[in-house]
Amino acid sequence: MSLSLENVTHSTFDEHPYAHLFTTSDPAGAVLFRTDVMQQVVCSPRGAELVKAVLSGEASPEGLPPDVRQVLLDMGAESAASDHDPRRGGTVNVPTLYLVPTLACQLGCAYCRITRKQGQQTGSRLSPEAARNGIDHVFGRVPSGARRTLVLFGGEPLLVPETVFSAICHVRGGPESANTDIMLQTNGIPIDAETAEFLAANEVFVLLSLDGLEEVHNQHRMLLAGGGSFEASVAGYRKAKEAGCRMGISATSTVETADRFSASFEAMLQELAPDKCGAVTHLHPMSGERSPHQIAPDVAAGIQIETYSAARRLGIYHQQMCERIGPFVSGTRRRYACAGCGGKVVVAPNGAAGICEYNAGDGRSFVPLKEFSTDTVADFLSWAARSPLDADECVRCPALPGCGGGCAYDSQQILGDALKFDPWLCETNVRIIHWLMGDLLTQLRGRLPAGDFHILAPEDRALVLGNITPEAANIPMPHIVRYHDPGAQRCCAE
Repeated sequence: MSLSLENVTHSTFDEHPYAHLFTTSDPAGAVLFRTDVMQQVVCSPRGAELVKAVLSGEASPEGLPPDVRQVLLDMGAESAASDHDPRRGGTVNVPTLYLVPTLACQLGCAYCRITRKQGQQTGSRLSPEAARNGIDHVFGRVPSGARRTLVLFGGEPLLVPETVFSAICHVRGGPESANTDIMLQTNGIPIDAETAEFLAANEVFVLLSLDGLEEVHNQHRMLLAGGGSFEASVAGYRKAKEAGCRMGISATSTVETADRFSASFEAMLQELAPDKCGAVTHLHPMSGERSPHQIAPDVAAGIQIETYSAARRLGIYHQQMCERIGPFVSGTRRRYACAGCGGKVVVAPNGAAGICEYNAGDGRSFVPLKEFSTDTVADFLSWAARSPLDADECVRCPALPGCGGGCAYDSQQILGDALKFDPWLCETNVRIIHWLMGDLLTQLRGRLPAGDFHILAPEDRALVLGNITPEAANIPMPHIVRYHDPGAQRCCAE
């Protein structure tokens, strides 16, 4: 499967690096997209030709309406790109904490890097006391009243239930409970009725790893003891949902399942009706090389679009696509794709603290919790400065506003430099933005007044969300996704 972009023509202009003109044949028309000031003009075919001539220096801008001329010639590019100090506030205000009770799991997923590269974490289990200390150490430095997020991650975190329960109770019994989101990422197998009731009573968002319906899920997610894990995972999902937990599903596509993945994903959404879903098309590397299960960028873009279209029809928030589309709709720009870029602390099973759970096995940038600071963790500030909004090579990219730069760990492993950007992600995001422009014109068909030009309003752009409502209540972990607009930085859910 691949994504055809034959219907979309993309034009760029030497003297206007932030201007992108997307022209489509069906529906006939074009979108002028300024990625610096986040403004868009929908053009008729005639209007598109005039805009193209003006931006190419072949026609005078005086032939354009004044408001359109203002969008084309707005000189906000330099200020929009440089007005924000990319460094975050050090360890004084890190809003996200990952607690990793164990890297062990009941499953042997072939594509899982974290359970296969446990290294110095092998056999370690995070104690309840260490978990509570991590919460106090990290969240104690966040200003009172500010939003923060606790993520319980693994391996399978519920293999150490005493630590999971203690951490949740410690947060919910603390003074900032109302300002703290808690998310448990799990395979669902250990969730019994008692656990489900506890999670629901403590307002824990449960994100369950489920790759699709049984045939697709069991392609990789096999029990170490033998047999597929689908039935056990779904049983845990249903118990948590019936108890009242808000639920998410994260599904991973591979070369082995790509041809069936989108159909299975949609059927899974219809059957299980989660509050949130995610389609993971990018796998973390193995042994410094790209995973052998990694699908190609064109296939990944196609799967993201197909699964998003299904989720949109059902009104279910699709994390990977909404993170890309959200900035376009809101008129802001996404500075980071990962909280590891200065926005989170990870406490590993052995109690050490670092900035990326995938580096826990080899100990890179992990130090004793009480020593964790920007001075002792070399990668903290360098990763925090890693954003395509500050990179010269990204200026002309049409996907710049929604990219966020991808995963620093993956770049570190595959490219040998965490500050570089993965070309796999670049191609995937460019393909998605091409589709988005065509989809926008399709959603706008018959809604705009006659004329050659129409400057889009937020409600026009929001049409690409369909039935999805991007409100804070529907977006767990809001601090993971950060957008940027001139002079300010805010969370998408704020």
